Amino acid sequence: MTTVDDQRKLTAAWHAFLDATRDARQATRSNEGLSLAQYRLLLPLRGGECRRVGELADSAEIRGPTASRMLDGLERQELVERGHSPDDGRHVRVVLTPLGLDTLERKHEQIEAAWRNAFDQLSDVERAHAARFLRLMSALIRDL
Repeated sequence: MTTVDDQRKLTAAWHAFLDATRDARQATRSNEGLSLAQYRLLLPLRGGECRRVGELADSAEIRGPTASRMLDGLERQELVERGHSPDDGRHVRVVLTPLGLDTLERKHEQIEAAWRNAFDQLSDVERAHAARFLRLMSALIRDL
């Protein structure tokens, strides 16, 4: 049976998780080279592809102007190059520079290691409970 104290602790932990998620979406550069928001923006370019700004924004679930501002900073850091599409001059296309690809790969490896570390700390039963809990919270958020 859940006590009021248990519910308060879980609610506080949930809000801390939501705060961390919100903070991670900010465009601030981290000490590792890219913020999570920048990583999400650049991830579709990981295989050497060239993409339109709008496609990157959609993939990162941010607005176009936000993506453009983030790309301004990434271009100043020489992590991306932008140019007009040869097919349609109205579209700006983005590609990673070699430095950008290296920076993105380092961030990807850091994230993968963090995920492995987190999962390694959980038992199989805890992983199953965590997955169930996250599905319940997702449904709760959608219903609100």
